[in-house]
Amino acid sequence: MGVTIIIDNSRHILASVNSFTYNYWDKLSFVSTLKELTSTKKVLFACIGTDRATGDCLGPLVGTNLKRLGYTVLGTLDEPLHAQNLIQELKKGSALYNPDIVLAIDACLGKIEEIGKITLSNSPLTPGTAVRKDLPTVGDISIMGIVNMGGFFELQVLQCTRLHTVMKLASDITHLIWQAVPDSREDSLVNNSQKQSQCS
Repeated sequence: MGVTIIIDNSRHILASVNSFTYNYWDKLSFVSTLKELTSTKKVLFACIGTDRATGDCLGPLVGTNLKRLGYTVLGTLDEPLHAQNLIQELKKGSALYNPDIVLAIDACLGKIEEIGKITLSNSPLTPGTAVRKDLPTVGDISIMGIVNMGGFFELQVLQCTRLHTVMKLASDITHLIWQAVPDSREDSLVNNSQKQSQCS
């Protein structure tokens, strides 16, 4: 089983938007905050989850979308980032890409009225708590999408989560990131550094 968490008060949420009760100003605030957190930084996206449970494939779906758009990503449908390989892949990814910041993305369970909510925090997330896995925190900042209701039979809840909910959240998270973080961030940094060395 992959990783997911039940949302709690340990994360300091800076912005949130709900996919099913669209609010333009919430979206604007989310994009603006994410842009501020990642400005001029080389971002590595750690998209946590597995494609073996509908509710837990949010991270890999977002990762697949972001990779197609040219972002630097760990965790896709083809190569998921889950409990069994999480620590190893994060170490490899950090060494290979040398990011300024890691943005972790995962599904979570919450209250029934919060299903569809996407939250942005300037703190890491703790994967696996809903399914009682002991894993390290991930990310410098984090985005989570509430895919279903938590509190009981979490494994069954993840298996029975509507694909429509997960697909809608994945699409919206991808779009929010695309608006806030240019996909050519790494190329821009390289080009800027080359220009600066030519000037000096």
